[in-house]
Amino acid sequence: MAKVVLHIGTHKTATTTIQNTFHANRSLLARHGLRYPDFGRIQGHHGLVMKWITLPEMFAIHGGPDAAWARIAGLAAKDNATVFISSEEFSRGLPKPQVDFQQVRKLLGGFEQIEVICTLRDQVSYLQSIYLEISKRQAPAPWPTFLTSALTSDFATGLFLDYNQLNDHLLDAFAPNEIRYVDFGSATPDVGGIVGHFLNLLKIDLGTDELCTVNDGAANVSPAPLASWAASQIAAPYPASASLVALADAALREELGESITTTLYTRAEEMRVLTRYAPRNARFVETISPSNPGFAITAKTIRQEKVYREDISQKFWVRVARRLHAVA
Repeated sequence: MAKVVLHIGTHKTATTTIQNTFHANRSLLARHGLRYPDFGRIQGHHGLVMKWITLPEMFAIHGGPDAAWARIAGLAAKDNATVFISSEEFSRGLPKPQVDFQQVRKLLGGFEQIEVICTLRDQVSYLQSIYLEISKRQAPAPWPTFLTSALTSDFATGLFLDYNQLNDHLLDAFAPNEIRYVDFGSATPDVGGIVGHFLNLLKIDLGTDELCTVNDGAANVSPAPLASWAASQIAAPYPASASLVALADAALREELGESITTTLYTRAEEMRVLTRYAPRNARFVETISPSNPGFAITAKTIRQEKVYREDISQKFWVRVARRLHAVA
């Protein structure tokens, strides 16, 4: 049976790690019944999405997205392998137009079976991770401004925060039993991490120890939250360098201990996010429960007590200033 799996992200759920690993191991995976198309420069299949939305030219596929979609469609008649397509850009909500999933379904019409896999994470960690990703590339808006905008619109840099809206978007083209949701919080601690979890989902009889590892099994790892925030305050209006983030992180650990876990949030801000999305998540879980029994959105367990933004004292800034002076 010719099957296609459309892995649509979401962003900041180890999508790049999955793409890099599957791309590097595509010959081995093919021998186990999983085809991961290779379109050149970028390991993820983001160029396919450029049929509907504009992305940076670096994601473009040589020959254009129509030719790439035709190539994927041609795989349906070759054998009974599963074709795995992966790009978190499929799940982008804004700006509109979004990806036309009804058209995607038509393009994949030669496959006898289609499955959409979408990984979700709790909104507290998701918002923070999105903000930290922005901070790596540019000077971000103030965190409170970013947070208020996200909670008002239910989007963060165009990404769905209300998963009911995302589900409704997918239901325009796919039946509920064709959509599988994965909880990031519970998938990552699995044996083999998120890659191992996906191998199990896809029924691929391989262990992660049999795969070629890329970037030590991690990609696009977020920097330490409070260190990144502090470095951004110092570097504004320019993006903070990795060395400045490291300096701020060292000052934090000198102040509060080596094993600290930090967060961008104040306690009140965190409660705002929980209060807004807990009822929406409950409604979402109830809606999908017939086709995704047992699914729940959980946060990754943090053993250490978190250090919130309001816990930062004047002593920390003095330590940072001393370290900067020493470097100068």
